[in-house]
Amino acid sequence: MAASATLKSNDPNARLTEALCTSLRRRQIVGSLNVALATAALIQNVVRSARYSTIDELLGLIKSIGKKLIDANPKELAATNIIRRILRLIREEYRAAAAAHIISAPPSAPETPFLGPTTPGLSAPSNHYLSTATDFQFFPSTSQLSRQTSLSNFVAMRHSRAQLERSGSLVDMQLSQSTNSLFTRHNNVPETPGINRIDSDEFMKHSAKLKPVLIQAIEEVVGELETTHEDVAKGAREHIHSSEIILTMGHSKTVEAFLKQGYRDRKFTVVVAESAPSYLGHSLAHSLSSHGIPTILIPDSSIHAILPRVTKVILGAHSVLANGGLFALSGSLACALAAKTHSKPVVITTGQFKFAPAWNLYHDYAAVDFQGPGSVIGTTGNGGGGGKESTEVVDPYFDYIRPELVQLFVTNEGDHSPSYIYRLIREAYDEEDVEL
Repeated sequence: MAASATLKSNDPNARLTEALCTSLRRRQIVGSLNVALATAALIQNVVRSARYSTIDELLGLIKSIGKKLIDANPKELAATNIIRRILRLIREEYRAAAAAHIISAPPSAPETPFLGPTTPGLSAPSNHYLSTATDFQFFPSTSQLSRQTSLSNFVAMRHSRAQLERSGSLVDMQLSQSTNSLFTRHNNVPETPGINRIDSDEFMKHSAKLKPVLIQAIEEVVGELETTHEDVAKGAREHIHSSEIILTMGHSKTVEAFLKQGYRDRKFTVVVAESAPSYLGHSLAHSLSSHGIPTILIPDSSIHAILPRVTKVILGAHSVLANGGLFALSGSLACALAAKTHSKPVVITTGQFKFAPAWNLYHDYAAVDFQGPGSVIGTTGNGGGGGKESTEVVDPYFDYIRPELVQLFVTNEGDHSPSYIYRLIREAYDEEDVEL
């Protein structure tokens, strides 16, 4: 459990955090990738310049920043996804350093185990066969029998320790003990017989060497984010075939890179829905046609009519949930429903940094983001009903697409079905970071 820690008001990192929170509230940073890159840059700066004496302080500090980002814009799940990813990487580097410290520690001479006044016994891990009883005893227990230090007792204890070493339990016990004691100083830590206690003070002298390693790990995350579009596009050849007619909508950078990469090996036609009221489809159609790809721009009302001619629907995602559902640009739900009616496959191209450990958000009304209805009812204002009395206009920014409407997720780490998303999320984040 990470200790609670916060940034001081005069800390430059606090000002950077507040600036990012303000940008998220005002939608000055748009797009999951831009949000993820800004979050990773902030955390990298915190790890580089913040002062901490224990690993728990660093984890608590990063979690406190994550909570502020959630409060600033709960709909931008990419920010907290990057926070969770970095927390996991920090723990992995910490454990690797702890394991290296165990290996490099000089072995101590074996000592005769201490035998107390009670019947000789063995303390084993809970999953070991020796722990079937509360107190495994080598000799019958009687109140009149007094313990005596003997060669047979010593041999029994050493034999049991050798069994633990062969089963790997002893190594796990040593690593668990070291990871709990590193970066923290304990004065009266009881020592387990036969197990060398890690010298945490010696490790503390070299703990500063971990900071460059942590910074490098975050840089690898940033590098992975920057190449997300290219990595997803590498699988275009396997999913796009010649003479296909592909339907898409909006302007997803991932979809754009995917289609452009696919056109290098296959010749096909793209139908782009204009995606009112944002009309982002116009910019995507212009970009694809400039690349030499045959492109047809249609209004959203023509999606259902053109789907019998379409062979595949390719959409982008704003965020993907653990149940396989996703949030996408408004209008994507109508497109997915029409595709299901005409038995057309729906393929989602996205980076795995958008996978969020959240379930069934469509039951929560606040899970869908809303924008001003001015562009829908024909007014330029962004608030209110535009002077229309007794009129309530709901203009969602995203649609929720249920997992049964999606056939495949094409990501930078491979292709996955909606039912497998929860496994990927479980492998990507630590369970203790699900709730920041």
